[in-house]
Amino acid sequence: MPRRLAWIDRLHLWLGSLSGLATLLMIVLIVPDILGRRFFNTTIPGASEANVLLLVILVYLGLAGAQARKAHFRVSFLVEKLPAGLQRFLKILTTALSLVFIALVAWLTCRSAWMSTVQGESSFGIVRFPIWPSRIAVGLGFVLLALQLAVDLLRLILDGETVPEGDP
Repeated sequence: MPRRLAWIDRLHLWLGSLSGLATLLMIVLIVPDILGRRFFNTTIPGASEANVLLLVILVYLGLAGAQARKAHFRVSFLVEKLPAGLQRFLKILTTALSLVFIALVAWLTCRSAWMSTVQGESSFGIVRFPIWPSRIAVGLGFVLLALQLAVDLLRLILDGETVPEGDP
């Protein structure tokens, strides 16, 4: 059963790579904006706001991919000294608690994204820039992270591992 869920890992890894594309787009916006400011005393209207959106996409769409790769920061030197059965129990417990917490955060951010979208929330500045796409990216990022944690929890319960051999 957990092997059948490998497509979720691949999706999250792909989205993590896609979030890396946001870095490239940020560079494409930042460099001309800086050069324009330095040499022509002008900026690209909306570049700063667009970079904030791209940064949000970069961070939040990469969350699930980082979880699929097991790349999030963790301190495990004490747990590694415990017996294998207790280590497995603690992995299941911490993954379950993480899932509950992230699912709650996902629900709250999705609710916020919905309200922002319905209201057409936007920033006030030289360029009126929509904020709701950023809120959607945050909500989607947490939903995908919760999905990855659910897959990890299922694998831990059934196999004792979060990543099948040969996968990400």
